[in-house]
Amino acid sequence: MSQARRPWWLWASKSDKLLSTVKEERTPVGPVYIVRGEPILQSLTWLIWGPVSALIVIIILTGLAIVFKVNEQSLLIKAIFVLAFLGLPAVAWGGTIVLVNRLSNKYLQNEREADAQECRIQLDTRQNRLSYRKNTTSSELTLPFSQIQQVKVIEPIGGRSSNAVCLALDTDQGKFILLDEHLGTETQKYDLAREIQTSIKSYATTINHTGDGHKV
Repeated sequence: MSQARRPWWLWASKSDKLLSTVKEERTPVGPVYIVRGEPILQSLTWLIWGPVSALIVIIILTGLAIVFKVNEQSLLIKAIFVLAFLGLPAVAWGGTIVLVNRLSNKYLQNEREADAQECRIQLDTRQNRLSYRKNTTSSELTLPFSQIQQVKVIEPIGGRSSNAVCLALDTDQGKFILLDEHLGTETQKYDLAREIQTSIKSYATTINHTGDGHKV
């Protein structure tokens, strides 16, 4: 869901960073790592509609005070209006925050799911290959272990933050980015690099023992 499709009353800030999780699945042919990242959205609606609701209450109370000529009323009536001026705007502000947060959570969650990124990495230890697919609509890419020279965690081109790193493969065809700087944390990328490198080393050891890459 794009920002233009949000309800007119819903305001939110959207970070370039993704909140990433890694799920590991064990299959007969090897592990599968599913990296999912959802955009970080924070509702700002309460900053707008909270003060607006409080201001509306103040305007209404002011109008009532003028209509009923509170200055000419008894001390009890004056005290009631003073307490109303002190308390009702705050109550309106707080109630509005609760209401708009409940209403906006559904829309923000739909937007998170619509803009989420997902990467699937499978290490096939039977066929000695890595399968990669980003998002469910893209085609799957397969790389034999024999074509992967090295697994690296590198800084993106022009990157200025030490935490903004990519998970990359050096292959016979050149460098290939598995996870860009937005998807996955630095720790997650180092963990995945270690798992991939372990599978490649195991494959290399098998080749040295058998000479053909097939386990005996």
